Amino acid sequence: MANKKQTGKRMAVLFAVLIITLTFILILFVIPDSPSVAGGGPETDREREVSVTVFRPGDIQSEINMIGRVKAVEQIELFSEVQGVLTGGDRPFRTGVRFREGEVLIRINDTEASLALNAQRSRFLTTLSGVLSTIKLDYPDAYSAWDAWAGDFDPTKPLPVLPEIDDRQLRLFLTSRGIMEQYYSIQSAEFQLTKYELRAPFNGELEGADLTPGNLVQPGVRLGTFTGDTMELETFISQSDLGYISTGNTVLLRSPALGEPIEGRIHRIGSSVDSETQAFPVYVELSDPALKPGLYLEGTVAGQLFTDVTEIPRNLLSRSNTVLIAENGVATHKEVDPVQFKRESVIVSGITESDSLINIRAGFDALAGMDVVVTEVTDQAETEESN
Repeated sequence: MANKKQTGKRMAVLFAVLIITLTFILILFVIPDSPSVAGGGPETDREREVSVTVFRPGDIQSEINMIGRVKAVEQIELFSEVQGVLTGGDRPFRTGVRFREGEVLIRINDTEASLALNAQRSRFLTTLSGVLSTIKLDYPDAYSAWDAWAGDFDPTKPLPVLPEIDDRQLRLFLTSRGIMEQYYSIQSAEFQLTKYELRAPFNGELEGADLTPGNLVQPGVRLGTFTGDTMELETFISQSDLGYISTGNTVLLRSPALGEPIEGRIHRIGSSVDSETQAFPVYVELSDPALKPGLYLEGTVAGQLFTDVTEIPRNLLSRSNTVLIAENGVATHKEVDPVQFKRESVIVSGITESDSLINIRAGFDALAGMDVVVTEVTDQAETEESN
């Protein structure tokens, strides 16, 4: 039994020695030599090659962006106040037809109303003729003027101005005979007759003509829309930018629908906040004939003047408002103060001419603290001059 136990112990020891030997051999063949084994010594960190840009601080005139819709300054809805058959105007009553100021947009047949007015004037002349004899006897000083007025009166023409009535008794007499009432009634009918013609109040274009010549027009019926040539852009400005603009400022506007940029001028600034945008309405006067209502425009107007600042690409600014500069061969964070963000750039303060900004699009944290070698230096001022 003792021999068997000793034999078992020997076998266990031999087995353990074999396992250790095999493990050591595997380590030598599978795991590559370490630097110390190769005799090369410890490897040093490799330096990163970078390009840098030097920016020169100065004064920058900021721009305030605008976007808005073109609206017509003058636009009226055409309605009829009288009844009759539409007979047309100086030009065809069709959508898109242009009219000059003073031209007749539409005419409504006024034959019946005109004849009724002539009859009313004739009755007035009859009434006046009946009191001329009384005026001659009781008010001889006024008779010659009234007699001449009645002699020149034409029932087919608008009423002339009545002679002056200085005598209070004469005025009461004429009033009692219905002269004054008939006179003012005729004036009212003459004014009503003018409504059978609609004239263009300004140069413009007819839009949405709802009726055509020959249609019967009823009072209150919409006839169409007439839009003037003067346009304006309605846009909105935040309260922070409102203090840097004023009426008369030039605005440069663009649109994909237009070729070259156009200029406009601010002519109204609202004083109340828009409930939807929480901004102040601003109206830009436009004069380009190519503009039409409903067209959207984008533009800029000069805003605040920033001093001792630099405009850099937005990708050079980190989320923590720092930039990476190459300082003494090391990539170092430098804190700056953004004063205005644009679409592709940002205006910042805190950068000097001695700062070399590393051109990097990502990896701020990974590059910070690394040794760097500057391979290319770009001077932004020289680049802008060459462009």
